[in-house]
Amino acid sequence: MDLQLHKKIALLVGGAGSIGRAVAAGFMREGATPVIADLPGRMKSVDNTSTVEIDVTDEGSVKSAVDRVIEQHGRIDILVALAGAYHAGPIEELRGDDWDRILAINLKGTFLVCREVIPHLRAGDFGRVICLASLAGQVGGVVAGANYSASKAGVLSLVKSFAKQTPEPHVTVNAISPGPVEGDMTGAWSEQDRRSVLAKMPRDRFARPEEIADAVLFLSSPRAGYIDGARLDINGGLYMD
Repeated sequence: MDLQLHKKIALLVGGAGSIGRAVAAGFMREGATPVIADLPGRMKSVDNTSTVEIDVTDEGSVKSAVDRVIEQHGRIDILVALAGAYHAGPIEELRGDDWDRILAINLKGTFLVCREVIPHLRAGDFGRVICLASLAGQVGGVVAGANYSASKAGVLSLVKSFAKQTPEPHVTVNAISPGPVEGDMTGAWSEQDRRSVLAKMPRDRFARPEEIADAVLFLSSPRAGYIDGARLDINGGLYMD
């Protein structure tokens, strides 16, 4: 299937992680230009892709990063908001600074990048926003902490708000809500946690980053123009709503 993404400019915020790299590779295969925005220390994992530094918790950094992409590429057609941090632990051990840090990255960060990019999409003739949420935001954390779960629930609500407040027919705003995915985050889980979650997985495995990337590419394409304000679950049947 031709996804009609040739020559599109896609900004992948938080794109240096395992899912982001898979998304970037997919865009390149489709003839699009991915730009990965992330913290400087994470860029070492990125090859053969345009990059820009960003701290999603800082308004000035977000604006500067978006301005640089516009300056270098002339426009942004697609925003994929992937930036996120993970935290686990029981609620009675959850400290206030842990709460603030996770909410600042996962929820405030998503808000800031969307707020900065969406006006550029509205002013153009094509626009897609895809935000990465999580199954934890729908059911509470299986392994994740309450702060992580709350932040991802906020992302799901934020996507609906942005979609409702972006009436232009050429712009859509959607969320992808994965279950456990092989890669950076689950790689840090203990073996006990992995076995415990895998025992509940109907397909007896975690998702591959490329499976998330395929969904991002479709929602980024003109073929997904009638999908707006939606949540796409990718959890192998672990949760059905």
